[in-house]
Amino acid sequence: MPPTTHRRKITQKELKAPDELTTLVDSARDFLVNNLTQVLISTAIVVVVGAIVVGVYYYERHRDNIASARFYGAITALNAGQNKPAETQFQQLADEEPGRRLGRLARFYMASAYLADGDLPDARDSLVAFVAEERDPLFRSLALTNLAVIYERMADWKKAAGAYQQAAIDPGPEQARAELGVARMLVKSGDKQGAIAAYRGFLAAHPFAQQRQDVLESLALLGAPAALPPPPSAAAAGPQPVLIH
Repeated sequence: MPPTTHRRKITQKELKAPDELTTLVDSARDFLVNNLTQVLISTAIVVVVGAIVVGVYYYERHRDNIASARFYGAITALNAGQNKPAETQFQQLADEEPGRRLGRLARFYMASAYLADGDLPDARDSLVAFVAEERDPLFRSLALTNLAVIYERMADWKKAAGAYQQAAIDPGPEQARAELGVARMLVKSGDKQGAIAAYRGFLAAHPFAQQRQDVLESLALLGAPAALPPPPSAAAAGPQPVLIH
């Protein structure tokens, strides 16, 4: 005997009820109709913001190109020995583009133009402003070394020694020169023992430097041998660091 099947009777209410998909579509349509103004405004805001971002990007690239052209013109004038035009162009670029890399580098090269012109005070001020903001160790070392040279020419031995000492901190092509500059300024300021220690420190750090013979002669003029033999206790403990005063 076949099994008895039970048929569920669908009510009139169930027949009239919308299915899940229809309900979802209707809800989305109602939301869009009820919030159409807000949706349009939000879309317009996104479009405007996007247009602003794109516009700012291309505007900044345009300004970068202009700054590059101005910087190249100033460098060309400097290399041609036209110091006054170079000073003016570098100054304008530094003043008008202080937030750009080329605007900051303009102060470094502006100091070179002033130096070539023999204008030590303006060259000093340009380098002081440049060093205050520069973070690249190579340019910072070069700027500090040039600043020390300017102080040395102005017979300000203390500031020259300080600038040389800062320049000697960063490894680079100017490090040895800066270390010897420290010793030389100590001699000029009358600190003989400090100069001797600085020269010996240089020999210890750079035993095969090209300047070795010059340093030995400087020590001889100061009446000191290249190095003093360590006391027995120090010799037993091994080589000791040489401090630069």
